Amino acid sequence: MKYTCLFLDLDNTVYDFSASSREAYSEVYRAMDYDRFFPSFDAYFALYEPRNAELWTLYNAGRITKEQLNAERYLHPLRMAGVEDAGQISQEFFRRAMEVLPTKGILVPHALDALRYLRPRYRLYILSNGFTELQTRKMQSAGIAEFFDGVVLSEDVGINKPDRRLFDHALRVAGIPVAEALMIGDDFAVDIVGAHAAGWDQMYYNPRALTGLLFAPTYEIRSLADIRCHL
Repeated sequence: MKYTCLFLDLDNTVYDFSASSREAYSEVYRAMDYDRFFPSFDAYFALYEPRNAELWTLYNAGRITKEQLNAERYLHPLRMAGVEDAGQISQEFFRRAMEVLPTKGILVPHALDALRYLRPRYRLYILSNGFTELQTRKMQSAGIAEFFDGVVLSEDVGINKPDRRLFDHALRVAGIPVAEALMIGDDFAVDIVGAHAAGWDQMYYNPRALTGLLFAPTYEIRSLADIRCHL
């Protein structure tokens, strides 16, 4: 086989972070009686989600810190709603959310079948920009930790994807040459561009069929069930 090690992004590639976070935040929203600030959870989330995506882009580029990301993304909806003492309230929301989120073990469709197929054939690693205190707990709650030989987290290294230095570090962790590595991820700008710049082959998980890509990845799939067609 051409590849000996597969490196998978975790959030929204294997672990359904979108569904898990929405469920967790809805639970905290109700517990903290956020209906006093917003007409509905959907109204809250409509403010939170786009700002969160913007902040993650800045974080991945090294333009803001983890602390700035976590403070601003929970503060923004309250600020937009004109809530007084928003800082203190948002900090409590963040604290509760970080307790609840890792317990939501929701996987991307076909993720478990894909891991069962890949595990006997390749060494598997997580390569993620997610936070150290959450990623392992999320994998455990989803029942997938046993599939992986290791976890490479940007926070532990101090370098975020798409910086090629994190990909170089991952090769050293696995002890393999670049030709034996494949990156599988859902974020083109972070996972696929980063791997390409580091000289890796890439598999772009593109369930929304996004177009206008900067280049054609080595492989492109719409469903994790399609992995079998290429590997």
